Amino acid sequence: MTGVIRLFSLTMSMALVAGCTEPRPKPQVAAQPTALEARLELSDSLPAPGAIVEARVRIAGANASRIASFVDRVTYDSAGLRYVGDAPMADGATRVTNPVPGLIRSAGVRADGFTDGVLAVYRFEVQRSGALGSLRLAIDELHQVDHTDASPSLSVGRSPVLHRP
Repeated sequence: MTGVIRLFSLTMSMALVAGCTEPRPKPQVAAQPTALEARLELSDSLPAPGAIVEARVRIAGANASRIASFVDRVTYDSAGLRYVGDAPMADGATRVTNPVPGLIRSAGVRADGFTDGVLAVYRFEVQRSGALGSLRLAIDELHQVDHTDASPSLSVGRSPVLHRP
């Protein structure tokens, strides 16, 4: 009897292995989300000490106008730059900024999205030439108007760029 069971097991194993030679369908790969880029845009790239420079936090990409809320951080060399305040904006968004020397933390919301992609604009007085290179942006939270988390499709620019209107 054990010989019959072994023969049956061997036959079934061979049948299973033979049946596995059919081509397997390739799994569906989800479409990659539309890429978004966050960057700091400067009003002047070579200001003299004493000049006021604006640093815009901008989101660019196909769905940038659908961004409805954010939390960001901007770090900088407080010996070379002095934060003087947020630039006034008439876009209907609600923003709050918490600055300490060397760090600005902000949050904002706009129910129908930041249609021009500008999340915030910070103003700095230049104390030392070359200090603008110390500015760094981090986006901690980013959500679309439908409450979808947009962070997975976000890349953040490493260095500030000159704003070209």
